Amino acid sequence: MKILILGSGGREHAIAWRLSRDSSSSKVLVWPGNDGMSGPKLGLVDRPFDRATFSSLIAEEGIDLVVPGAEKFLYQGVADWCQGLGVPCFGPGARAASLERSKLFAKTLMQEAGVPTSPFRDLSDAMARGLDAVNGVLKEFRKPVIKISGPSLGKGVFVCESAAEASEVLLKLGQSPQPGMEDGVLVEEGVSGKEVSMFFACSHGAFTYLGSAQDHKRVFDADQGPNTGGMGAIAPVPWATGEFIRDIGDRFVRPTLDLMLKRGTPFKGVLFLGLMVGPEGTNLLEYNVRFGDPETQVILPLLEGDLSDFLRRFSTQDVTPELTIRSAAAVHVVKAARGYPGVFGAPIEAGQLITLRQSESASGKLFFAGVKRTPQGLVTNGGRVLGFTAWAPTAAEAIRDCYALLPSGEFEGEHFRRDIGRSL
Repeated sequence: MKILILGSGGREHAIAWRLSRDSSSSKVLVWPGNDGMSGPKLGLVDRPFDRATFSSLIAEEGIDLVVPGAEKFLYQGVADWCQGLGVPCFGPGARAASLERSKLFAKTLMQEAGVPTSPFRDLSDAMARGLDAVNGVLKEFRKPVIKISGPSLGKGVFVCESAAEASEVLLKLGQSPQPGMEDGVLVEEGVSGKEVSMFFACSHGAFTYLGSAQDHKRVFDADQGPNTGGMGAIAPVPWATGEFIRDIGDRFVRPTLDLMLKRGTPFKGVLFLGLMVGPEGTNLLEYNVRFGDPETQVILPLLEGDLSDFLRRFSTQDVTPELTIRSAAAVHVVKAARGYPGVFGAPIEAGQLITLRQSESASGKLFFAGVKRTPQGLVTNGGRVLGFTAWAPTAAEAIRDCYALLPSGEFEGEHFRRDIGRSL
């Protein structure tokens, strides 16, 4: 089977690495990939991305399965293109991808489907009318969370402790507009508890559980500083088992898939639920419509079986599950460039030479994200640069082994969290 993966980050490197280990895969192409990706079956596509070039590549290479990693490809309609070409694609069409592309769309759908989520208000009209109107809305919320509705590169959520703090955030957003604001801005009631990300392979109305993980969004230890695209993750979440998984399937996944079917936009691919479990019960924070980053880097090493064949079969509505989840733990730690996450226009440093040592072992792997090849060697070229994953029988061993991997890739100005996986 020849597989095409779309994207360039650590998530796509992890997907390519995992699928290339399957006996059913003969060739794995990543478009565009990055200069750190390499492997026996793995190749990169160096072409401008558009629909015509995509169609040509599918025919030239004889691609049997397309796996969009980065969500932007789903928003462009890659899954719809694939349907027209008769090629299986493990991902939703553009309309169904609105579950992630628009937080306002998602919150409205949650309410209609009866999925538990916190109260929210669309701030777009209030922001157009001025500060007094905005503050009037914010006063309705005890712990307001400001969210940019459209795609914001993982930097569009601002957790505030008061209406006054939320008002300051909105003032800054007005002065320095961020990506995704063209789709609107909303406020929702903040909920407390423990976060968990749950992953399900879906094919129209059917679904299969793929695992749980806990992402670490804040840039600094002890969940301090601004939100990022993710500074690390651990899998599985030990309390997310048995009855909890069944409850999430019954109260969150099934109503979502049923409503999407009813609306004529059936969902296919990975449905990733970001949940908060606390005193108020379990609330859905957000949907994602693809493998997460950095959760993918800990979910995939724990899946046993031929994942390539599994994804192809799910993409064609053959949903007989043949994967098992290994009884083990995996931890992923991100090394980011100086200045990351670069909120409100802060610069992110690039061009630092990366010193590499061992990149893979029997129970660990270095995944590349924001990197670029130069005559001097591999250099930093993005916010999240390197990602280190280790897996072991227990969480404590996986944490220890993962941090032991960090000296295998280093660069000037790097920063990383030292507490990944320790809050379970």
